[in-house]
Amino acid sequence: MRTPLTSQLLGDLIEKGYEYVLVKVTVNQQTEEVVDITLVPVKGKPELNNLPAGFETFYRITREPMQLVCGVDKTSIFIEYQTVDDAITDKDIFDDTYFRMSEEFFRQVLDSLEDYAVITTDKNGNINSWNTGAQKVLGYTEQEALGLNARIFFTIEDIASGKPEMELKKALSMGRAIDERYHVRKDGSRFWGSGLFFPLFDEEHNHRGFTKIMRNQREEQQAKELGI
Repeated sequence: MRTPLTSQLLGDLIEKGYEYVLVKVTVNQQTEEVVDITLVPVKGKPELNNLPAGFETFYRITREPMQLVCGVDKTSIFIEYQTVDDAITDKDIFDDTYFRMSEEFFRQVLDSLEDYAVITTDKNGNINSWNTGAQKVLGYTEQEALGLNARIFFTIEDIASGKPEMELKKALSMGRAIDERYHVRKDGSRFWGSGLFFPLFDEEHNHRGFTKIMRNQREEQQAKELGI
């Protein structure tokens, strides 16, 4: 998905953990004028001599991209961002302002749920809030988890069969998605957990993202396997 570059968008990218943008310049072959510039956000520092095909350089996400915008006349600047499904992740994918409302209050509520992982994501499934229960259940600290895609909690088999995308679509179409399956912790270990996944809407019923509530049911699963 391509969306015009704004200062708000750069701020959202920084909050999601992106530090650099790859730069691709499109030139009119007849006039040799720059038609547009596409920036692709990445989290690690790229190697200048080993950039993907079509990219000429990269910038750190600070003042450089905005200086680029101001210094190029009659040229469109875009951010290109990988999405799960454009029908779900529309042009407002980076708008996380809904999740920042009453942050202190919600933090107290969420952190009181120590045995439950409570996670919110944007419409693309990228994590933008994380309670202490999520760290206990999944092993990632909040700083490590923010900006990652929630597919990291799925097994390799489930990712290959498209389960993360199916969960997003089901939650949006049905109002919720309930599952009991194996989840993956930071250390690679698996545990049997139950999850409730549902979409979040603002006061005007605009779709803002998703919430995932997860509980480790390893002991219950072991009891079933042992016939207890």
